[in-house]
This record gives sequence, C-alpha cells and structure tokens, in this order.
Amino acid sequence: MSDSIMPTKFNISAPMGDLGPLDSIRSEHISGKEQLKKVSREFEAIFVAKMLETLDKTVDREGSLFEDTKFQDTFKSIMYTDIGRQVANNPHSSIGLAKQLYQQMERSIPDS
Repeated sequence: MSDSIMPTKFNISAPMGDLGPLDSIRSEHISGKEQLKKVSREFEAIFVAKMLETLDKTVDREGSLFEDTKFQDTFKSIMYTDIGRQVANNPHSSIGLAKQLYQQMERSIPDS
C-alpha cells in the first residue's frame, strides 16, 4: 500500500467533525512529520465533508419524492465523512489542502 493512500477508518457512530481519528494519530509511535502528514489529510477530509454538507443544504427539496428524516441526515453525515476521507487520501482526487498544510507546517517540526 502506498504512503499516500490510507485505509479509511469507518465509524458509524462518529458524527461529522469527530476528532477521534486525530486523537488516534497522536497516540501512534511515528515521527512528527508522519503525524503531520496524517493530520493534514484528516483536516482536508473534514473540510471536504463540511463543504459537501453545506452544499447539500442548498438543494431545494420542496416537492421531493423523499421526506427528510433524522435517519437520512445521519446517513448523509456518514457518507460525507467517508467521501471526505476518500478524497483526501487519494492523490488523484485530493484538493491539495493537505499537501499545502504539510508544506507550510513541516518547517516547525524538528527532525527526529
């Protein structure tokens, strides 16, 4: 498996913006730069998920075939979180935010 594509940890009970993945990165025994890489990708994933959630709110659902339910909202939140992680972890679909964050912040990480 390449370094740039990481498996998605799918947590069905995790709400959008759940910081659990970030806490798990902190507990891993890897270098500071590797942690920064993972955190940058997770930040991009959260950003993409929030962007999708915001775009979804602009859809006019008046006269829609399906009614909005709590379950549908939960499913969409899970789906947007997963799509965000897939986008952020794939070098061909990434929006480049993780790479930019990493490049800007790696100078502040001491070499280990």
